[in-house]
Amino acid sequence: MESFSSYLAGFFDGDGSLHFQIVRQKEYRFGFYIRSSLVFYQSTSCEAGLLEIQDRLGGIGRMRRRSDMSDLTITNRKAIRSTLERWAPYVIFKRPQVELGMSLLDRLPPPRDPVGFLQICETIDDFASLNSSKSRTITSEVVRSALRNKGAL
Repeated sequence: MESFSSYLAGFFDGDGSLHFQIVRQKEYRFGFYIRSSLVFYQSTSCEAGLLEIQDRLGGIGRMRRRSDMSDLTITNRKAIRSTLERWAPYVIFKRPQVELGMSLLDRLPPPRDPVGFLQICETIDDFASLNSSKSRTITSEVVRSALRNKGAL
């Protein structure tokens, strides 16, 4: 299992990502929720490798096929945490994401008070600076504004 953990850490360093997103959802207490995702990417022509990874991880995650790329996405926080713990010592390039990511996972689900929720959102902003997201639109400032409009802050 140790050799697979080191392999997976290397695969993650090259073709994986860890994301924390603030997602708008009006049914939730503050109008937002926090989504965490551990994703592995590969050419669809080689997706058999992703399926093997999924199998070796106990069948967790969801496979998604696009025209030329496939990805294995894990969104269950406990599964993400245990997976990261197993191979975190082997990660090199994305070590800051893993370290801050595990800290964030320890703080989820987010606090039920608006100030605590906003603090988590601010940490997600810090985390986003470690990745190169081009499509991120919901930040802690968006949440802060919405909470103020609701009279929660």
